[in-house]
Amino acid sequence: MTCISSLSRAVRVALLATTGAALMTSTGVYAEEQENEGFERIEVTGSKIKRIGELSPTPVTVITGAQMMDMGITNVADILNKLPSSTVGISPETSNNTIFASGLNKTDLRGLGSDRTLVLVNGRRFVAGSNGDSAVDLNTIPTAMVARMEVITGGASAVYGSDAIAGVINIITRTDVQGVELDASYTQPEQSGGEESQFSITAGGNFLDDKLSTVFNFTYAEQKELRPTDRDFLDNPVGSIYNPDTSEGAPTRIPYEGRKPLSWINEAGTFFGGDGKQYTFGPDGAMREFDYGEGLIEGPGNNGNYCGPSCEGYDPVDYGFIRTPLERMVFTLNTDYELNDDHKIFTEITYVDYQSNGESTPVFHTYNPIMADNAFLPEETKQLMADTGMGALNLYRIDREFGNRTYNQDRETMRFLVGIEGVINDDWDYSFHAQRGQLEETSLWKGEIWADRYDQAKDAIFDDAGNIVCRDADARAAGCVPLNLLGENQASQEAINWVSTSAGQTAKTTQTSAGLVVSGALFDLPAGYVSAAFSADYRKEESETNPDQELIDGTIFGNTANPMRGEYDVTEFAAEFSIPLLSDMFLAHDLGLDLAYRWMDYSTAGQDDAWKVGLNWAPIEDLRVRATKSKSVRAPNIGELFSPKGQTFASFTDVCDKINVELGPDGNRKKNCQAAGLPEGWNPSDSWYLSNHPGYNAGNPDLKAETSNDYTIGAVYTPSYLDGFSLTVDYWAFEISDAINYITVGTAVKYCYDSESLDNIYCDLFTRDATSGDIVDFVQSPVNSASFDVKGLDIESQYNIPTDSFGDFRVHVIATYLEQWEFNPTGFESDLQVEVGQYEDPRWKAMFSLGWQYDALNLEARANYRHSAVADNEWKPENNNYNDIPSHTVWDFTGSYDFTDDFTLRFGIKNAFDLEPPRNPYVYDGDGYYDTTGRAFFLGANYRL
Repeated sequence: MTCISSLSRAVRVALLATTGAALMTSTGVYAEEQENEGFERIEVTGSKIKRIGELSPTPVTVITGAQMMDMGITNVADILNKLPSSTVGISPETSNNTIFASGLNKTDLRGLGSDRTLVLVNGRRFVAGSNGDSAVDLNTIPTAMVARMEVITGGASAVYGSDAIAGVINIITRTDVQGVELDASYTQPEQSGGEESQFSITAGGNFLDDKLSTVFNFTYAEQKELRPTDRDFLDNPVGSIYNPDTSEGAPTRIPYEGRKPLSWINEAGTFFGGDGKQYTFGPDGAMREFDYGEGLIEGPGNNGNYCGPSCEGYDPVDYGFIRTPLERMVFTLNTDYELNDDHKIFTEITYVDYQSNGESTPVFHTYNPIMADNAFLPEETKQLMADTGMGALNLYRIDREFGNRTYNQDRETMRFLVGIEGVINDDWDYSFHAQRGQLEETSLWKGEIWADRYDQAKDAIFDDAGNIVCRDADARAAGCVPLNLLGENQASQEAINWVSTSAGQTAKTTQTSAGLVVSGALFDLPAGYVSAAFSADYRKEESETNPDQELIDGTIFGNTANPMRGEYDVTEFAAEFSIPLLSDMFLAHDLGLDLAYRWMDYSTAGQDDAWKVGLNWAPIEDLRVRATKSKSVRAPNIGELFSPKGQTFASFTDVCDKINVELGPDGNRKKNCQAAGLPEGWNPSDSWYLSNHPGYNAGNPDLKAETSNDYTIGAVYTPSYLDGFSLTVDYWAFEISDAINYITVGTAVKYCYDSESLDNIYCDLFTRDATSGDIVDFVQSPVNSASFDVKGLDIESQYNIPTDSFGDFRVHVIATYLEQWEFNPTGFESDLQVEVGQYEDPRWKAMFSLGWQYDALNLEARANYRHSAVADNEWKPENNNYNDIPSHTVWDFTGSYDFTDDFTLRFGIKNAFDLEPPRNPYVYDGDGYYDTTGRAFFLGANYRL
């Protein structure tokens, strides 16, 4: 037993030192390692080399599934988004107005983008969560199946390939289930809206003389929508207006507390008469003067477009979601079958079906002429129009008859993986797997209208028999029903049915991959064995979208879409080496070198490579210093490469005109304009400047891979004289070049000519007429123009304090200090965006927890902290008076009690002090960074049969 105990301790110490300090230390976290019988090498995230008690130089943070359950968390994205090293990617809080993204849950390490964060399941890739994308949707991972999540916040492309620039999240699923486990939880906010519930069945066991082991899980989870009207602080928003005080030195804008409806549009329809007055229509359809309530908001600019809270204009607070609803079912079945003592076959099967929907206002019209002979016009309106010489009135209207526009999403994910692994000899083992994953998305847009039918139906006249009919004879023949838009609820159901429609799109994403890893010991050095891992991988990604023909034709109000087809494949070969240099020497308890190299060949972006060098030095047993330097890459995804061409219109400045040509830097603009054949003093035609110009939005098949040069330097301190204490400090930096960024036509024209020569990525994005010189065509697409420069410090500390009489205490702190966060979309110095210290990227973020366990009772207090920040680093006193955003700390109090060995009750209060987002126009609605649910109570139970 001494041997087994020593190994168990070595593994735990290795994990602790590698992670800095595990995010939680609940009983049974590493039970699978503790039960090993003999020296078994384990694979630690960040390396494919299996090691015995050996430490990786890469910092890793561990989150356990048990801790998530104790915190009342029903979605793994929710805990990842709380990490100081992470920020919110696409989520139900941020995706409501993004038509194809409703309900998605993607995390974003270092704020570098979800596509730069690689999510793995058991060390292997998972199919993307949305069409054309590469990021994994965390809705597909059931919390009840999570043993732990290991988070590397650093470049790992040399080990795992593309998309790992910002880091890797490796989700390890449970393998230790015996019997049946029932789990249920419910979260009830103090104010209604935003309720959460989850139920799961997990079952597992060994069969066929213990050769076959299985783990099955079914999870049903639901998150209710949260509307602005569900929360006091959202129902009473804080916005901004132009400052009525226009004196010198006064800020241009000031906060405005409360609702402020738009004064020129509403649900009944409003118009401006020839007498200068504004009118609307009452419940009976009769015309009356518009009621401004407390009056128009005073001040310059567009203040007059808004009116006081009781004004009968359009109020956006009454529409949409702060958090979209989400309902999901997840089925998981993992199996292992031992062929013999040395080899086993394993499978992973996942099926996910979930629905979500976004919501926005009904369709609306701002150019909506109603002719003077319209049959639905009240007599007083006809008289007003006749008296003031109005041949038509323009009706500004929110068309609530057709219902709110909703964007319903149904996503169905299926993944099947089969593999075989085993030992080759005493020193080498292997693992091979093949998998296929498929995502099918069905999007349905409700509350839509036929644009042409709307125009036909609203244009109603009296026929010779005195009947109200549609003016257009062809429309009448097709079944047109006259539509009364003058007042609310005036339209007949037949007219609503004639105009209403829905539209949809289906999409499919397929991932096919296979991988082989061979790892073991090469030879022995005085300090230990040189270990290695060699891998080969193949992956193919395919995506397609199929919109309804109406969307392709553009006959639906405000929505168009085009079909897309795209695919690529990649072949990769990689090698890793762990080289022990010194051991058990003065100032060298151990010293090791880690090397990794990966070669990649993409069918789209071509050949590339990634590498990593890591040093791991323990001068004494209590102190370990580690450093890594690496090159990471991200290949463009299918959406960036193959997004279909869709027409758009834009107005922009031609910098080669005689007014602007002299304003470019270093004379480049004038030189390049003349080199393009434009004479000095040239100007576009007058008609060109007076019109919007047609062009296209499209993907870019010529994109190349992004490149990141990153490094980490840190230390782990685990003093032997202070058992249970650990401290890690890691300084990290990312410099990403050739980052993919979408370029508008105005930017393309400017930097085509401001560059040193015409040989640049911008000039290819537009076309000039060879005769007139006018720009006659353009494409807005992604190019490799951007860069990131991000640096910071991670600090993590944990102290476990056992006592004989008062239970066990634990203190844990994890924090990130952001030193630098710079983004340049074009490479030109004038476009550099310094975002560190802004509310999206505050200087400090931290998690703190204090736990106490006494026999069967476990209690914990946890705080999430965001440092004070500003809305804009380029703020000036004359801009506004609301730039400062205060610090923010949300406290949760949670607990659990084991009534028996088989029954555990969980409970807690989230956001215990009911802290609202800062009352600032930028973030009063959370903006994805601050909690909008408010104080909420949760209760959960786990019963093991």
